[in-house]
Amino acid sequence: MLKTWLGRGRLALYVAATVLGIVEAAVLTTDPYEVAGGVALLVGFTHAASIPLALRRPVEAAGLSLVAVTVAALAIVRQGESGWPWMIPPPTLTQLVVLVVLTLVAGWRLAAITLGIQVAAGVVLAVVGMAWNDLVPSLIEVANFASLALLMGALATVARRLSESRSALREEHERRSVVEEKARIARELHDVIAHNMSLITVQARSAPHRVDDVSPAAEAEFAEIADLAASALRQMRGVLDVLRTEEGQSGRVPVPDIGGLADLFESARGTGQRVEVRGELPEVTDVAPEVGTAAYRIVQEALTNARRHAPSEVVGVDLTLGEEDLEIRVANALDGAGPAEATGGGHGLIGMRERAAAVGGSLTAGAVEGEFIVQARLPARTAVRTPTLSQDKKNGRKTP
Repeated sequence: MLKTWLGRGRLALYVAATVLGIVEAAVLTTDPYEVAGGVALLVGFTHAASIPLALRRPVEAAGLSLVAVTVAALAIVRQGESGWPWMIPPPTLTQLVVLVVLTLVAGWRLAAITLGIQVAAGVVLAVVGMAWNDLVPSLIEVANFASLALLMGALATVARRLSESRSALREEHERRSVVEEKARIARELHDVIAHNMSLITVQARSAPHRVDDVSPAAEAEFAEIADLAASALRQMRGVLDVLRTEEGQSGRVPVPDIGGLADLFESARGTGQRVEVRGELPEVTDVAPEVGTAAYRIVQEALTNARRHAPSEVVGVDLTLGEEDLEIRVANALDGAGPAEATGGGHGLIGMRERAAAVGGSLTAGAVEGEFIVQARLPARTAVRTPTLSQDKKNGRKTP
């Protein structure tokens, strides 16, 4: 904001106030005004002091400037034929600077109130000074000062708004930079850790089937290693959720699982979306927790895409639980041009593919014969990638 700029230019403002105070006092003591030296110094420096005071105490500065400029006008009432009461150059310039600083620091309302009081006081002074000055020229001087002050105030208001806009843009850029950096860290963690932890889990679970003569104690040890690796994966996903959470959000929300699909469907129907679920929904205990979370998020995103791009069409949801895999199929008729993400490049589809891959599954999405179909295959019990046959042969292991 402009407060920052004024803070950096405080020394220059102090110098300007000092110069204006000296000039105002000097002019008041010269012909034709001939104000007493002590009074001129008091009025000039009191008026000028309201400029730096406006930086910290704008209301007090406004009151001080009004008192000072009014006293200056009264001091020259008998000799102020030209420019009386408000257009005497030094007091006028000082007061304009005060009004501009008030606008920049406190906003246009305080400056407008100060100007309104000053104009009202000017009208009163014009009436009081009729014995020494003509009324009409005095009112004209008041109007001239008001016009000049309004112009300066308008320019100061525009400058303040521009500065606030730049400050808001800068803050938003900084916030987005933090969010993007957190997202980048989350991606790096996922790419570096998740794959290796998944392989550890797979190898630990499959070791008793690939290695001959594994004792029960060793088999239990392998199972414990697999459980610890799976737990580490779940905890890491919680860390990723926090990293992906933007400012103002807690990130501490319950992790959804496949048991929440029924509520998800009811919520979608509550928005007017027509959702048809075919078959029985799997139980929470039928799939691994991370697989249930991935399935929930995939179905949720598919319903969101359908609601966004084909709101009037029926969405069919099929979940088939086999011995090893959970198959998900979400389809809806294309409405008009169809989803903008039909090419597969949208963030929603990318996120669904990443979720499926993270648990060792796969996902395809696209337009097929007038329908947009999202189809995923996830491992039901083991949320990790299964080593391929070529990998087993390469390592000299038996395929279970």
